Amino acid sequence: MSMQFVTENNHYHIESHGNGWAYEVTCQSTGCSLWFQDHGAEQLQADTDNFSNEVAIANYFQYHG
Repeated sequence: MSMQFVTENNHYHIESHGNGWAYEVTCQSTGCSLWFQDHGAEQLQADTDNFSNEVAIANYFQYHG
C-alpha cells in the first residue's frame, strides 16, 4: 500500500510504501529524492517528528543527497 502527502509548507513530497516500511522523499524545488527503508525509514520519521520538521528533512538532503 502506498500513501502520498506533502509537508506543511509544500517543500517536500513524501511517498510511504508498505505502511511506513519505506519512504521516498522528494524535494519539490530540485526534484531530488531520497529513499529510506526498514530502520532508516523509522529513523527518518522519528528525526523529522513525523515529517513535520522541514529543517530536519533538509538536513537529510544536505548530508545524504
